[in-house]
Amino acid sequence: GVVALVASAVEEPLRPFILNPASMKQALVESATRLPQAGGIFEQGQGRINPFGAAQLLRAYVPRASVLPPALDFTDCPYMWPYCEQPLFLGSQPLAVNLTILNGMGVTGFVRDPPRWHPHPTANGKYLDVALRVSDVLWPWAGNLAVHISVAPSAAGWSGTAEGLIELTVESPPSDTNRNPATLVSRLVVPVKVLVVPPPPRAKRLLWDQFHSIAYPSGFFPRDILKQSFDPLDWNGDHPHTNFRSMYTALRAKGFFIDVLTEPFTCFDASAYSALLIVDPEEEYFTAEIAKLERDVRQKGLSLVVLADWYNEDLLGHVKFFDENTRNWWFPETGGANVPALNDLLAPFGIGFLGSVFAGSYTFREQTTEYASGTVLGRFPVGGLLVPAMLSDQHDAIIAKAKTPRQELVPIMGLYAVAPNSQQQQQ
Repeated sequence: GVVALVASAVEEPLRPFILNPASMKQALVESATRLPQAGGIFEQGQGRINPFGAAQLLRAYVPRASVLPPALDFTDCPYMWPYCEQPLFLGSQPLAVNLTILNGMGVTGFVRDPPRWHPHPTANGKYLDVALRVSDVLWPWAGNLAVHISVAPSAAGWSGTAEGLIELTVESPPSDTNRNPATLVSRLVVPVKVLVVPPPPRAKRLLWDQFHSIAYPSGFFPRDILKQSFDPLDWNGDHPHTNFRSMYTALRAKGFFIDVLTEPFTCFDASAYSALLIVDPEEEYFTAEIAKLERDVRQKGLSLVVLADWYNEDLLGHVKFFDENTRNWWFPETGGANVPALNDLLAPFGIGFLGSVFAGSYTFREQTTEYASGTVLGRFPVGGLLVPAMLSDQHDAIIAKAKTPRQELVPIMGLYAVAPNSQQQQQ
C-alpha cells in the first residue's frame, strides 16, 4: 500500500525511468525516521516509514547506487546492538557484516575495481585491518558488500576509537529504462567507526559454541519447553544475540568478552579462553573434537560449562506435528538438546546425563529459578559437587497423563575441578 502511494507521487511520464525496486527501497529507507526507543538495527531496520518524505525524494530522484546501511558506526548504542555491545581488541573475533548495495541505475551493475579501505589519518584508522568483498554482479537491482574488521597488531596496548572509509564505484550499462545512453556511475563512501580496547586477561574471555546448535528450518528441532504447546518449533537457534540475549548482556555487565564459535572444536585455540560454553546443542561431535576438548581441559586449563536440555525417546514421538504446507508428518531430529551426543563428549570426564525429563523450580543461593524441561545427571566423578532439586517427572505428566506427576529429588547441577591428565572415578 505504501509503495503504491509513494509511486503515484511520481509523474506518470517519468515512472518508467525512475521507479524500480532499488529506487523505491532507497526512497523508503533514506526518508525513514529512526525510533530511539524501538531497539537496534535488527529490530527496527532504518526506522519508521515516512511516505511523504519518500515521495519527495522520488520526485527529485536521479538514478544512483547506495549502500544500506550507509555507515558502520559500531559505537552507536543501542542502535548497532550487538556490535556496539563489545569492543574489538587484538586477537578478538573479527566483526563480519554484510551491507546491501542498492543499484537504482539499472537491473544489472558491476563494482568497478576492488573496493578500497582508507584508514583515517588523524582518527586512528591505522589500528584496523579491513578486508572487503563484493558481489561479482549486482543483479537484480542489488548486490552485497562483505566487510571483515579486525584489530591490527600495532594496537596491542592501545585504546580508543578508530575510523576510516570504505570506497567503491558502481557502474551500470545503458538500458531501455535509462534516458541517458551512457554508462551510469556512482561513487559510494561508507564511514566506519570502531571502539578498540587492550586485550582482556584470559579469565575474562569466554567462547560460545554456536557450531553445534542447529536452528529450524534445516530440520525439525522441537521447542525447549515442553509445556508450551502453541509453537512446536525452536526458531531462535539458541544464540547469545537472540533467546540468550539476557545471559549475554549479564556476562558483558560482569566484564566478560564473548566470542561465538562457528567452526568445529578443532579450530580454536583454547589457551586464549577461560571457558567454553556449550548451551543446548543439537549437532553430533566429531571424534577429533572430543579428543581435542579433553586435551584442552586437562592440558590447557580450559573450563567447560554445559547447559543441557531435555531428551527422551518416548517424548520425541509425542512432539511430532503435521505440517500443512508439506502435508507431511514432521518428526524431531533430536530432543531440546542432543543428550546422547553430549554424553559422548563428556564421557572422558566421567560425566553423563539421563534420558529422564523433569520440570519445576529450584532454589540455589537464595535465588529461585524455573527448571523447564531439562535432563538430569546420571553419572558424575567422585569428589564433585552435586546440586539436587525436587522436580516433577514430565514423562508422567505428558505420556502417562498423570494428574499428579511423580516428584523426585534429582541432581540437576554438577561442579567438578578436573585434575590434569588424570582419570576420575565415577559415582
